[in-house]
Order: sequence, then structure tokens, then C-alpha cells
Amino acid sequence: MTKPYRIAPLVIIPVLFIGLIAGAQTRKNNIVINFGPSSGYGYPSRLYSENCNCIPATNLSGDYSVNKVLSVGIYGAYTYTFFKFEDYITPEINYKDVGKGWDIGVRGAFHISPLIIKNERTDIYAAAFIGDAIYSLVYDKKNIYRDSLNQKVSAINVGGILGFRYFITRIIGLYAEGGLSRKFFMSGGISININLTNK
Repeated sequence: MTKPYRIAPLVIIPVLFIGLIAGAQTRKNNIVINFGPSSGYGYPSRLYSENCNCIPATNLSGDYSVNKVLSVGIYGAYTYTFFKFEDYITPEINYKDVGKGWDIGVRGAFHISPLIIKNERTDIYAAAFIGDAIYSLVYDKKNIYRDSLNQKVSAINVGGILGFRYFITRIIGLYAEGGLSRKFFMSGGISININLTNK
């Protein structure tokens, strides 16, 4: 079976190619920032335990609109999860296993909305990204039941995203994204348009 991250380059090339062809469109110069919870960018980002305190990754991305249909930007996501064992009778055996990591990279998006609808509050887009995922898993030395040594992974993530934004005002909006890299992932939250000069 072909792994998703091997298919992902087939997604990137068409998205960027279409965006470059559309370069003759009117320049928008918008800068839009997305912020919200995420499941990462396709790399497993949590401890594998039923009792894991699996805090969602925090996602931050920024897009600069080259024109009405093409934007380029950067993204990052931070994850911190842990499994904590506490025994109040014998506290000396308490332990805490910690998993944490970063996703950092660049992305380009093709915005479909200007071609199909006139509502400027709505933004539908397809994006491609490439970046690095750095994750570590540290087992507490007191955890006598650990079945693995500490781990540190650095891996290239390549994938595609489908996204939707709706601006409640010219400045504030909501966004939702779903994508595929090493696995399926989602994110959502608040979008902020910090360029007030464009109509």
C-alpha cells in the first residue's frame, strides 16, 4: 500500500502550478494569520496510552496573498502531551512521561473562491506544504513499566490541505482545515486579516 506522504508530492505540483498561472490576477497584499488547536501536520504527536493527557497541538500560520488566487506563507504547530502516574501512598514511585514537538514549514495556497463566488467574506482554498517535524518522547526513569527507550524524531512532512475561512468582519474570521501527510489531520480557530487597506 502506498504511504500518504509518498502521494503528497503529486498534490503539491498541481496546486503551485495553478497558482503561478493565475499570477496575472490583481494583487491583494492581504496578510492573514490563522491560530487555533490542531492535530499537527501529519506526524503522530502524542503518547500512545489510554490515560494520556493529549493536549491538542497549537497551530499558527501566516499567509501573504500575492494576488487574488495565490498566497504563500509559513506555518508552525507545537504539541505537549504527558502521561502522569501518581500514588499517594508511595509517592516515590510517581512518574511522568512527556512527549513534545514542533512542526515548522512553508506552504502555498490556491484560493478557489474568487473564481466561483462573489462573496469576499468567504475563502475556500487548496494548499500544499513542506516542513520539518521534530518530536521527542522522554520516559521517566521511575517508570518501571516503560517498554521503550527515549525517542527523538526529525522527519520531513509533505502534504496537501483543503481549507475554509469565513470573515465575520474585515478583520476577524473563523477557519477550518483538513489535510493529509503521514496521516489525516485537522485544525480550526480564528483568522485575523491585518491588512486594512484592501477592499
